[in-house]
Amino acid sequence: MNPKFAERTKAARRSVIRELLKLTEQPHIISFAGGLPDPATFPREFLAKVAADEILNNPGKTLQYTTTEGKLPLREPLSRWFAEDGMNFPPDQIVVTSASQQGLDLIAKAFLDPGDAVLVGLPTYIGAIQAFQAMQAKLVGVPLEDDGMDLDALSAAIATTRREGHTPKFIYVVPDFQNPSGITWSEDKRRGLLEIASREDLVVVEDMPYRKLRFVGRSVPAVASLDTEGRVVVLFTLSKTLAAGLRLGALAGPKEIVEKIVTLKQATDLCTSSLTQRLAVRFFQEYDVPGHIRMICNHYRAKRDAMLDALDRHMPKEGISWTKPEGGLFLWVRFPEHLDTEQMLPRAIEHKVAYVIGAPFFVNGRGHNTMRLSFSSATVDQIEEGIHRLGLVVAEELASLRSPQRA
Repeated sequence: MNPKFAERTKAARRSVIRELLKLTEQPHIISFAGGLPDPATFPREFLAKVAADEILNNPGKTLQYTTTEGKLPLREPLSRWFAEDGMNFPPDQIVVTSASQQGLDLIAKAFLDPGDAVLVGLPTYIGAIQAFQAMQAKLVGVPLEDDGMDLDALSAAIATTRREGHTPKFIYVVPDFQNPSGITWSEDKRRGLLEIASREDLVVVEDMPYRKLRFVGRSVPAVASLDTEGRVVVLFTLSKTLAAGLRLGALAGPKEIVEKIVTLKQATDLCTSSLTQRLAVRFFQEYDVPGHIRMICNHYRAKRDAMLDALDRHMPKEGISWTKPEGGLFLWVRFPEHLDTEQMLPRAIEHKVAYVIGAPFFVNGRGHNTMRLSFSSATVDQIEEGIHRLGLVVAEELASLRSPQRA
């Protein structure tokens, strides 16, 4: 048989991270690759108790279909959670999704025709790249600085994109503890982003999977909270604050966009799981959610601190730097230009340590000298040993690059 696949499938690529996770299943490998939440943060006993209660005593609401928009008793606390952060999204402007990845897919379907352009960071989230490329979009990379996107470069990229005959549709950003870089945008950059979006009449897609996970420093207003024109769409997930396996998230935005998203979602899955939505409803109704968030932040702060300390002690200092995130699950390491982290990866696997290479996070073919490290799922002891191993790997790689044989 010769399957006649659609043109859009030619651009589809498997996730480098998901493929790398197969390598990390080897025995004794310490993995800093996948950004997996630590199961120790999941409220297991509570979820087990309410799941049994819901299934046995509330099957009509728990085991049945529900509305495409999502259950109102879940959209209401989500609306209040947004409001606490300065974002005004009433329940009818919120759609419950199968985590934020489905939100990315639905946004891509709603806005992108083949050849349309999306402005993204250099680097940016791989899952977003996949979702946008699946709709045959042109991804235009804009360099990230320590405090957010280079806004002059953003304006120039929009102008160039239009001159080349592509229609820019939206700007995709992860302003808080970005995956993969770990950086947080300044308030000035967020306001500047909205000024550009207004001038160019573009939508801003603000992905905030890590916003609740701030360990240190002052909270910066969400882009959506600064929006006075109704041009920001927010993507949110409970994967990092409740449990990733529940696959629950939300999309919030202007009513006309949300209505279009609901129509597209009906064709995608009819509705998100009633069972997992009911578990989340009970979580908001009965659990100490603020205390739970504090516990998670304290948990990850200790791991982040351990990784930063280990990097200071074990990583060679010649032309190597890394970010110091104020929250989230990742930090970003940049090496000298002549070091390629993909070529170095087999050496790391031999030393039983794994990371994610940086190049797939770049839509312009760059980033070969970068890597992403996740501190979320390893223990503090594993972080110490893993960074020690990684430091040895980097030292060996740098030495081999200096040798005449490698040259």
